[in-house]
Amino acid sequence: MDYQSQYRDLTIYYNALKKATKKNGAVPDTTLKWLRLVETTLFELQELAHMEKAYIQKSRTMNNLIEMVYSSAPNLE
Repeated sequence: MDYQSQYRDLTIYYNALKKATKKNGAVPDTTLKWLRLVETTLFELQELAHMEKAYIQKSRTMNNLIEMVYSSAPNLE
């Protein structure tokens, strides 16, 4: 799953809705609850996006290491 893209997309949507609610005088309670839920979700998505990025970097490093191990294996002939 691409958490970084989901985080960016949800942040854009959240910021647009939050901006729209500031222009409106009365904001429904359900909207305020939804905004709080999205804030929590964004925090969790950000954490997952960081872990995903670290995993991808670690995976690349491991793939490079594996390639190096195979390419440097001694010839037994």
